[in-house]
Amino acid sequence: MQKLNKHIYILIVSLFSLVGFAQKEKMVLRDGNDAYHGGKPMEAANHYKKSLKEKQDYYKANFNLGDAYYKTAELIKSGKVKTPNPRMTPDSAANLVYDQAAQQFEVVAKSVSNADTIQKAWHNYGNAKLMQKSYEDAILGYKKALKLNPKDEDTRYNLAYAQKKLAEQQKNQKKDDKKDQDKKEQKEDQKDKKEQKKEQEKQEAPQPQMSKEQAEKMLNALKNDEKRMQALRKKKGDPGQKVKVEKDW
Repeated sequence: MQKLNKHIYILIVSLFSLVGFAQKEKMVLRDGNDAYHGGKPMEAANHYKKSLKEKQDYYKANFNLGDAYYKTAELIKSGKVKTPNPRMTPDSAANLVYDQAAQQFEVVAKSVSNADTIQKAWHNYGNAKLMQKSYEDAILGYKKALKLNPKDEDTRYNLAYAQKKLAEQQKNQKKDDKKDQDKKEQKEDQKDKKEQKKEQEKQEAPQPQMSKEQAEKMLNALKNDEKRMQALRKKKGDPGQKVKVEKDW
């Protein structure tokens, strides 16, 4: 009987311990929610992280952490919260935080079984990617959300908007590519014109004038060379000179 009571006591203590841990993660989550609704998303994010330390797969904490990151990114982008690094612009800093939010929502979408939660996670993933101007990823998120809830008009509207922005982005990219190509061709054309001009100037450059004294020296040198060559031909029996040939009878 005493042994039985001992086992019951251990079981009760274990149950209370489990309840205590469960309550702790929920309590920390509630603190995060209070901070979030109080306009302090960065503080809320810290609470949600503590909640996840208590229970790593606590999907509510993961989902709410994504919301906290998303809200923080909005505040950074609007200039209401300073960037973590003074050398970063609000847009670039917000872009990084939006990416963290998207990662959180993707974790939730891939780790839970509740269709409604998955649908909301993919919708929010699309929103975060939309704010990053990663329109292809945003479209992917919205399409996954619509598969789970085809009647969600908010997701449908956001999908159409992301598709429109993607088309504009691709059109502008083509324009930029054409501008770059035109600039490249213009530089090459300018380079060719410069080379042609240099060649033309080289051809049109006046030849150096020879003085009378230099001309006489050159003429005398040519005469001396001619006399030397004639003497050399006579010595070698050049066919150009009359040479007696002995016939072999």
